[in-house]
Amino acid sequence: MSVKAVGIALKLTFSGMNQFIYFQTWIFTVIVVLFSLTQVNYLNKALDTFNTAVISPVYYVMFTSFTILASMIMFKDWDSQNASQIVTELCGFITILSGTFLLHKTKDMGDESPIDASVFSFSKSPSPNPKVTPSPNS
Repeated sequence: MSVKAVGIALKLTFSGMNQFIYFQTWIFTVIVVLFSLTQVNYLNKALDTFNTAVISPVYYVMFTSFTILASMIMFKDWDSQNASQIVTELCGFITILSGTFLLHKTKDMGDESPIDASVFSFSKSPSPNPKVTPSPNS
């Protein structure tokens, strides 16, 4: 919300009406800077801790969720849409959430070591059981 306020203030300032004389503009600017620094800090910590293949989709889903929420609040976005458009948007959002959930649940599946094939094959080495002798054909 603060980004939108700063964007509008910049647009009005460039058109000739200086908005930086008002304290609200500076409050929104400080909020944007603080939240941007916080976001970058925690994103770096997450990337140091977790796999990038998990962090990027989660970040994308959170950004999309908050963008949809902000557009619902600020622009009353769903007032001008019919039911099929709303359902289509919700289905796309659920698809994104499901994909992120699957990525998170399957992130460690490739880390498992493969099954040792030598356990299931017969070798020509001497048998550990002294009563069983290998046949001369083997």
